[in-house]
Amino acid sequence: MRCIVFASILLLATGVSADTPGRDDLNGWLGAAQPEQGPAAGSTLGQADLPQLAPFLPPGYREEFDIPDLVLEIQATAPYQPHPAYLEASAKFAGQATLAANGSLENYTAGRPFDPAQFAAAPPDQAGLMLAWNHVHRWQYFGYKVDGLVMAYLRSGAGTLMPGVGGGAHLDRSMMQNYHRVYLNHLAMLPENGYHVGASDYGKRFYKDYMEFLDPRDVAGTAFIIERSLDATEEDQVNSFLPTERRVRRLSAQERADSFMGSEYTLDDLEGFSGRVLDFTWNYLGERRLLVVADSKHDQLQFYGPESRLPRDRFQLRRCHVVELKPHWAGHPYGAKVLFIDAETYNPALALIFNREQKLWKVIYPAYKWPALAPGETPELTQIPVWRGSVALDRIANTSTLAFSTGGSSYVAMKDADVDRLFNTSRLTSGRK
Repeated sequence: MRCIVFASILLLATGVSADTPGRDDLNGWLGAAQPEQGPAAGSTLGQADLPQLAPFLPPGYREEFDIPDLVLEIQATAPYQPHPAYLEASAKFAGQATLAANGSLENYTAGRPFDPAQFAAAPPDQAGLMLAWNHVHRWQYFGYKVDGLVMAYLRSGAGTLMPGVGGGAHLDRSMMQNYHRVYLNHLAMLPENGYHVGASDYGKRFYKDYMEFLDPRDVAGTAFIIERSLDATEEDQVNSFLPTERRVRRLSAQERADSFMGSEYTLDDLEGFSGRVLDFTWNYLGERRLLVVADSKHDQLQFYGPESRLPRDRFQLRRCHVVELKPHWAGHPYGAKVLFIDAETYNPALALIFNREQKLWKVIYPAYKWPALAPGETPELTQIPVWRGSVALDRIANTSTLAFSTGGSSYVAMKDADVDRLFNTSRLTSGRK
């Protein structure tokens, strides 16, 4: 299995090819004007149409589409409004949220912290932080649950693949896990309860993640509980149970920058960005329109292409805010991450990660599905684009990790007792020998 620490991966830097995009290539793309008209909704495009798509696909991402059998369906850009409870909270508390001197969010209750009109009036570093907090506090209901989340590890070279993953890559291995995130605070749909749940430690925690690996046998039983504090200056509490060690271990802050379970993701990369805001500087770079999978036509994502990592799906042209993140920690392996955030949903749309030599190292792109409503049906409370999967690829090593749901991804209501039971650290060792 591939080494699970970034230090080893960095040794591959000497293999960077001359055509690996650099930061100057991205800056040139960001500075170029985009056509007013994008590809026509309802059209299906192929490799010969890439020149007209190039303004909407930044270097490093664009190359994934440059394949002979490209079939790119263009879907009309759709409005994705959050639930009225979130809109009501945003209006009720508009103008109250502020940034502290250290970048922390102050005077925030629920809804969207900052009106995007404030971005243009603020210095880039302040606008970047406003965008970061809007992303963190986007409409997510109680949080989401994924049963049957597969992580597929791919490398170049034809070989055995798996259902839903076609093309020319080779599957090194796959892992199956269950994942559940629950938010405890700043919940727009709970005004009668002070915008929080009643779980035992709601006064300290913003959200909690639970991950448990089910397969294959050598990782089955590995589990993680991640707790994000309400205090933005406080480190995450990350407890892990590793069957080989037969004990619960707390991960250090530096281990968040290590490869997660041998993948191209770190704990800070999940879905594009899942780190702590104050661990990075934020610099707002403006807006761009980007082609992404915003409403997949599949219940389970389908992949194809020479490296088996391009979604065979329909793409929307989405307006995105662009922000650059740089880690404060001098030992962090990343030089910078340029994050594209959907201007309506505030979900991540694309992440471009550069090494310290300013060469593009990794690309992460998620895919979502908008919940379908029957004619005349009232929009459900969980009115959110549902995460269906994401791709993380290493352009230096030409390896990738596909993460996608084979079962359901759902946003479920949580009772207080269920929250306490799910995230009790004793559960990590319960029933284990």
